[in-house]
Amino acid sequence: MIGPPLSVIELNFLTLLSAVEESGPAQRADTRQMLASLLVAGAVIGAISVVLVVANRIARHWRFNSHLALFYGLCKVHGLDSAARRLLKRVVRFHRLGQPGRLFVEPKWLDPANLGPSFQTQAAELERLRNRLFNVRPKAAGAN
Repeated sequence: MIGPPLSVIELNFLTLLSAVEESGPAQRADTRQMLASLLVAGAVIGAISVVLVVANRIARHWRFNSHLALFYGLCKVHGLDSAARRLLKRVVRFHRLGQPGRLFVEPKWLDPANLGPSFQTQAAELERLRNRLFNVRPKAAGAN
């Protein structure tokens, strides 16, 4: 399919070049300069197009196929507000989780007893969040 249109383009280009060769020296120089400018502009547009296609693929990959995208999607599905998301991000950083979506699968990460002293002020919020996500209730003091 590319063969015939390409040969038409080549034929038109050769016709244009032969017309340039038959013209006067001043006009020939202007036409050559114009053709060179058009070729440079075409190359720049092509390079910009390639960069935009690659950037779009990277952005789509990050937006739809990454651990962080899964985390944000799960936050959205569970209806978490920005304060809850910030708290979950702090928990992810504390545990150094490479896959933040694990917080939504494994309740042990949100156990206030497993977190450091910096989370003591937010223990109640963590417990509410854990109960909301997993419907986990704290064990009674005397229960085994």
